[in-house]
Amino acid sequence: MTPCDAPLEQLLLHAEVIEHITEHMYGCLPQEACGVLIGHSRAASRTLTVTQFIPVKNTAESPLHSFHLDPVHWTRLALTEKGLVGLFHSHPHTSPEPSREDMLQLPTFGGLLQVYVIAAPTVSAASGNHSLQLHTYKIIRGKTHMESTDPCKVNTLAQHNAESYALAPIPFDIQEG
Repeated sequence: MTPCDAPLEQLLLHAEVIEHITEHMYGCLPQEACGVLIGHSRAASRTLTVTQFIPVKNTAESPLHSFHLDPVHWTRLALTEKGLVGLFHSHPHTSPEPSREDMLQLPTFGGLLQVYVIAAPTVSAASGNHSLQLHTYKIIRGKTHMESTDPCKVNTLAQHNAESYALAPIPFDIQEG
């Protein structure tokens, strides 16, 4: 079992990561912000620790309501960055729950990552400080069995395996220092 396949039970986010995500998210408003999360997992404790956030430009055609990671930057990070564990993006106008579009995009990067983090901006009425509402999810991989309905393909297997991905909420904690 690889670290990516180990059952994940908790996500730890360094406080500096939360601050960096918050700054980036508010700097991108009213558009969706996105980026990648760097960290490491400990199979024994079933914990993943996020130690760094790297912002990535949102190149979506409609960045007010969707996100697409800049393909050049994303490819470079996926090929060279050690410790790539997750993806972050924001929902500036809705709650930080996975949207239909989020789920449709999940197969694009789901095989490389362990967690998916979505945030929405909130402003504290008492202090006027920018803060965020954060929802964290673990990426669950599986196989989908699909039967061929093409009668012309008699020499192929009747079923083939395809990767499928789902998101499940995972608790998180903020780690100081």
